[in-house]
Amino acid sequence: MSKLFVGWAEESLVPDKRVSLAGQFYERISEYVESEITATAMALECGEEKAIIVSCDITSFNNELVGRIRDEFLGLTDEVPPEMLIVGATHTHTSVNYKKSTRAAISILNEFLPEGKEYKSLVERSKDVMSPEEATNFLARRIAAAAKKAWDNREEALVANAFGRAAI
Repeated sequence: MSKLFVGWAEESLVPDKRVSLAGQFYERISEYVESEITATAMALECGEEKAIIVSCDITSFNNELVGRIRDEFLGLTDEVPPEMLIVGATHTHTSVNYKKSTRAAISILNEFLPEGKEYKSLVERSKDVMSPEEATNFLARRIAAAAKKAWDNREEALVANAFGRAAI
């Protein structure tokens, strides 16, 4: 029987720059950090089987971000195939908005503005707010780094049944 190896790591997903916050129909720009958002990774290895699972405090993933994370990860190690890197979102509404399209909400807003007026996104007109491209690159690097650290932190582990009570 093969031995089980497990590794853990956590990486902050809080950038040094202000960001557009995801999860609402209107534009929100961060002003301060109340609670840390993170990528928490668990690496598993048993014989030839390998996987890394990363839970990320973001709203959701699109194919572009998953592809970028796997590309970044492949640049860090070739010990684990990138398709064995599994990512999931906690679906928080107060994290980095990396998606390029807020145009739908802005086009609705523009319908209600006086004639001759147009709303221009704060992200588009402010140099101190992270652009969607910067946010995608930032998240991909940090999430891939968490996965790599978890892989590097593997130690022999055991799985056992347990019984307990969780008061809620």
